[in-house]
Amino acid sequence: MISRRSWLASLASIAFAWAPLTAAPLAQAATRASSSVPHVKLAPGHVRVLIHGRSYDAIRVGNDTYVEEAAFNAFDTPYLDLGNGTIALTGRDVQGVVYGGKTYVPWSSLAPSVRAIPLKGGGFEFVSVPVKHTYTLLLQASQVVAGGVAVLTVMTLDGDNPVPGQAVTVSSTGFSQLEPSNGASSLKVTTDGTGTWQGGLADSSAETAYVSVSWKTPAGETVRQTLPVPFQPAKPSQTAVPTLGSEQVLVSTPLTFYQNGVFLQASSGDTLITFQLDTGAFETLIGQQLASALHLPNLGSVEVGGIGGTDEAYLSKVTLKIGDHVFADVPCIVDPSWTGIPLLGYEFFQQNGYDLLVSQSQSTLYILK
Repeated sequence: MISRRSWLASLASIAFAWAPLTAAPLAQAATRASSSVPHVKLAPGHVRVLIHGRSYDAIRVGNDTYVEEAAFNAFDTPYLDLGNGTIALTGRDVQGVVYGGKTYVPWSSLAPSVRAIPLKGGGFEFVSVPVKHTYTLLLQASQVVAGGVAVLTVMTLDGDNPVPGQAVTVSSTGFSQLEPSNGASSLKVTTDGTGTWQGGLADSSAETAYVSVSWKTPAGETVRQTLPVPFQPAKPSQTAVPTLGSEQVLVSTPLTFYQNGVFLQASSGDTLITFQLDTGAFETLIGQQLASALHLPNLGSVEVGGIGGTDEAYLSKVTLKIGDHVFADVPCIVDPSWTGIPLLGYEFFQQNGYDLLVSQSQSTLYILK
């Protein structure tokens, strides 16, 4: 996944910078008899806002009212703060502004259907109109052989729209182990800004494991989904182990091919990790949550590019065991905005004289030196 920062953030910031924080806002309010609340002295540029009898901080941006993002909770609206004023909502992103260390969002984004009612003395009361939700789970798994890793995809949905930032529980049966973990058969995870979580399921036995996912929806109901994941017996290879000149195979490990990606299992200490092999990504890329669990050091900040902008990240190093071989101090980048499966880049192998061979017929990665 790539950073959601875009040129819209710049436009929003410019609009905010030029908007004088002095006048009352235009909230495009629906007409109805005005409500009244006790007068509260506000800082210049701030707007009186009331939701369910509680006051929320709000500011004027141009001719509109922007409300602090905490107001999403008043309407039980699922959201995820992606940083730089960008908020992921169900089925879409909305661009807010950052002011005084707070993120403010357009009042109309607070709920699927929201109305603004003028208050006597200035300001607005915001109320929502109930809408119907159809919350479901999507659970998918790749095909896999025993000893390999199945790629799991979980999506939290409202109809066809992804719901971001949702806590789900993933569990598995048999001898299978969920990744990333230290061999756990149950994980509590959170979907990202696209309502998605991806991980791995490893099993050295030829058996059918069952993966179950449960989700307590924003409506308070629990939705469950279960999927069988067959680990097929590995076929004996009839092909000789490859060689390149004087090089010999140092490591061989099973691969999984899924949705145009190539995946493998590695470990760091006691933590099992599913990686996507990406020779197009020079550096190995790891998200903040996994980096924190592995206690990876911060070796200096770096900017990484994405569509429409850059992200603040930092350099680090990680020791990985692939197959039965340990690769120490593999350089990596820790990107706090990265929520996908970690990427295993080519830099370390190239700089240390390793060659990588991917065999689709054998579903195997060979590392030679």
